[in-house]
Amino acid sequence: MNQTPHERLRLLLGESIPAGKTDADTMFSNEEVDDFLETGSTVEAAAWHGWMAKMANYANLVTVNEGNAMRELTELHKAAKRMVDLYAGFAPTSGRGRAVIGDIRRQRSSR
Repeated sequence: MNQTPHERLRLLLGESIPAGKTDADTMFSNEEVDDFLETGSTVEAAAWHGWMAKMANYANLVTVNEGNAMRELTELHKAAKRMVDLYAGFAPTSGRGRAVIGDIRRQRSSR
């Protein structure tokens, strides 16, 4: 089965479009997925951008206790953070990269 980059990215984000449904039935529209693909240099880099967006969406969710029922919605944010960390090496970000090490040489003064 050959997947398009769009389909592969949706798979990596856990946002595949259900059979008989549309992109409206997922967290991201097709345009948003296309934007992640344009922003990232690879599908994996695009996945980093997508998981960052998911993490932002989950940031405001809280754990809910209602009687005997409890929903751990904060776990969604933690899981998204783990996925961001997983794909972090694929997307260039500010502050990350190789350190440049050079030699410092003093000029000798002539006396």
